[in-house]
Amino acid sequence: MGELNRVQKCYHCGAVLQSEDPNKEGFITPNIFAQFPGGLLLCNNCYKNEKFSNTPREATFNKDYTTLLNEIKSKNALVVYTIDLFSFEGSFISKITSMLEGMDVLVVANKRDLLPKECNDESLKEYVAHRLRLIKLSVLDVVITSTGKDARNLDEMYSKITKYSKGKDVYFIGASTSGKSALISAFLKLYTNTTNKMIVTHNFANTNLRGFRIPLTNTTYLYETPGTAIDNTLVGKVERVIQNQILPRKEIKAKKFVLTKGTFLASGGLAVLEMVSGPKTVVKLYGSDKVESKVKKGDVEKFIALNLKKSLLKPHSDNVTDIKDFDAYDLEIKETDERDIGIAGLGWVHLEGNNQLFRIHVPKGVYVYTTRSKVKDVK
Repeated sequence: MGELNRVQKCYHCGAVLQSEDPNKEGFITPNIFAQFPGGLLLCNNCYKNEKFSNTPREATFNKDYTTLLNEIKSKNALVVYTIDLFSFEGSFISKITSMLEGMDVLVVANKRDLLPKECNDESLKEYVAHRLRLIKLSVLDVVITSTGKDARNLDEMYSKITKYSKGKDVYFIGASTSGKSALISAFLKLYTNTTNKMIVTHNFANTNLRGFRIPLTNTTYLYETPGTAIDNTLVGKVERVIQNQILPRKEIKAKKFVLTKGTFLASGGLAVLEMVSGPKTVVKLYGSDKVESKVKKGDVEKFIALNLKKSLLKPHSDNVTDIKDFDAYDLEIKETDERDIGIAGLGWVHLEGNNQLFRIHVPKGVYVYTTRSKVKDVK
């Protein structure tokens, strides 16, 4: 897997930090780099008056969830972990993963309908299983699903929940954009209440969390839990009107572009993929068709500033208005197979690895990743 390295930027003015020329922007005293490698840094000009907190790339973890997960573990319940296939890599929180260790977990990878129809479901299932192995999450099974007009494998999900939950409570957990509610609605269409109990809202003990409680038997229940945070995805950084534009509502069609050294691919006013070095590379962009994307050449940071000011490409968020609102990451693709470079909540770029060096510019705190191709069977 390629190694993702964060480009150090001043958290006030947004300039790329450098320690060579005190007369140029972004200058920082050389020994500061040595003392605080990878830390939160400000250029010398900004240091005097400004202090900032770093935004973590991983989603925040509500402490009430610790209480909830401890309850689930003590009851030896079945966990149905709902994952968003469109924003798969940003779905996981390491604290949740570690707390799920040793528990019975069924993974439901949802929103299959957003990926190209040509994708092979078995390959997708293996992709999900591979990523779960990398984060060291052992699961009972994986089901690929979608709801709505192109519903898939909902009966399989129902049968596996029934199979693995014999005599156990069931808890649906997952990010707030993973589609848990729609999956539970689909479950209810296949479900028959044979008890004398009703579906009710439920307050989880010793927390501020609420959800639904659905009777499975006279002694066991299925619980819908609130969604976990998405503040490490672009969706969690922008206003609702922009969320509706960056989240696809139908099957994604790849957009093809060619990148060469010194060019960059801009997606709205939200992200830029810059090719720093390497041979000419064909990239396929997977994301919402409502996000305008174009290849440009020149000074990336000047373009970002101009784009934010004049809305050259849409959409734009009022929460991202200045170059200082962006982080940058350097990513060297050392592998020679099909790779994805992804931005949580916005989509991903597919390419053939060939020792390229990319710089990814995203709003602060947005999760950036690289992985083997998710849709490698699409030609």
